[in-house]
Amino acid sequence: MPSSDLYGLEMLWKLEKGNVADKSDMMMLFVHWFLVRNGFRNVGVGDDKTLNNIVEQSELLPEGWNGNNKSYALRYTMNNELYILHGTLSNDTMIINLLQAKTLQVTNCAFNVDTTIGSISDGNFMNMVASIDEQIVRLQTELVKPLHDGGSKTSSTQTTTAPTNAAHAMPQAANPLGHGDILRGGRPLMPGRVGQADLDPLGRFGGGMILDPLINVRPVRPGMFLPGARIDPIGPFNRPPRPNPHPDHLPPPGYDDMFM
Repeated sequence: MPSSDLYGLEMLWKLEKGNVADKSDMMMLFVHWFLVRNGFRNVGVGDDKTLNNIVEQSELLPEGWNGNNKSYALRYTMNNELYILHGTLSNDTMIINLLQAKTLQVTNCAFNVDTTIGSISDGNFMNMVASIDEQIVRLQTELVKPLHDGGSKTSSTQTTTAPTNAAHAMPQAANPLGHGDILRGGRPLMPGRVGQADLDPLGRFGGGMILDPLINVRPVRPGMFLPGARIDPIGPFNRPPRPNPHPDHLPPPGYDDMFM
């Protein structure tokens, strides 16, 4: 909107200049004019998000629009949708938010009131707003256009999963004990790290300290075995009987005592 198309701005200023106490009031008056020029109509003050279709719509600012605490809340409608305009002065910065009540999408822009608004004692409103064309473009691109384009975007964290060939996919899991072993079906696959899984007493991940006489070796891959639970086998198993007494048997105490 070029500066040659400022229709209604002078009239609005003459109507409201008695209510403009400082630069922040001037900033909100300017934003209101911009919204009205873009099809918005005011439906009162406050931040109530319900819209009564019988409420009067106006191009003028409502009574009590500027308040006293330099925090502004004005309600607007366009195409039967409710919008809420908030203005908050923080130090020398005026933060403007425009909320679409139905979708809760919000846009915002910020202005330094000292550099944007000149002396309010000047009778010409165009001289009060510095670089007025630039401020109009900012309101269009930062405050209004994003809502018409779908509103402000919400960032989200997405995890991208690489495609997997199902024919070659093999279930894998990391060692929950934090030792870095790669497990498949609960068995360690790295022979160089044998014994790490024994830190799990229950042997849920291929090791353990609970002895199992029925499992003393565990195959890992064809032709390769890793030791399982450490155990001295109970035996003998299927061995031929030895003569009794056997030479390995211990002799009775004092067998070589010459005085016996």
